[in-house]
Amino acid sequence: MKNENLNNNNTLMNIKNQKVILYLTKVIMQLNYSCNNIIPDEKFQRAIAMFTNRNENFETIKQIIDWHVQNERTRYIEHLKRNYVRARKNKHNQNKTLQKKKSYLNKRGKRK
Repeated sequence: MKNENLNNNNTLMNIKNQKVILYLTKVIMQLNYSCNNIIPDEKFQRAIAMFTNRNENFETIKQIIDWHVQNERTRYIEHLKRNYVRARKNKHNQNKTLQKKKSYLNKRGKRK
């Protein structure tokens, strides 16, 4: 009887682990598709290790995964925004430098 319960528990854990891996695969593929492959395979493997063989039920694990995915998406968007602002500043500074050079060259040309 005890062995049968252990086998049932192992079977249930294996099924839950398979569901977790399938869910992780799905959400990571979606995240990588929309966010330029931000989750490398190494990080995906760490997530599998982190979310399998847990005592929580599948719905709780799924909520935790969703929270992490949302955080990754938010960090990616913030990264894009910072890069956009940085690029705009660089473009603005380049334009100012170019204008100064043109102004300087025009003044030099008028002195001749």
